[in-house]
Amino acid sequence: MRITSGADFQRIYSRRIRKDLGWIVLHADLNGRACSRLGLSVGARVGGAVERNRIKRLTREAFRMLHAQLPAGLDLVVSARVPQERPLGDYIAALETEVPRLARTLLR
Repeated sequence: MRITSGADFQRIYSRRIRKDLGWIVLHADLNGRACSRLGLSVGARVGGAVERNRIKRLTREAFRMLHAQLPAGLDLVVSARVPQERPLGDYIAALETEVPRLARTLLR
């Protein structure tokens, strides 16, 4: 359920279906599979390894908790933008509200 291929990341970025929430950016594309997948992009400007890994853990946990509710067949890349301490609830709320909107945009 993870996106690891650089080609997949480039495909998702080139589709230009995204939602900028200020502290994270959600990129989406259809994957033609039965399940949704998650990719993470957390650069060094977000902070040191501890901060970057915390953001990745929180994002993965939010995705895991919502995976059954999210639309199937979607590739989602979450890019962290600014070093900001956010609770798990913020990640859950962001995925819960914005991913279905991105999916509707893709299915038009």
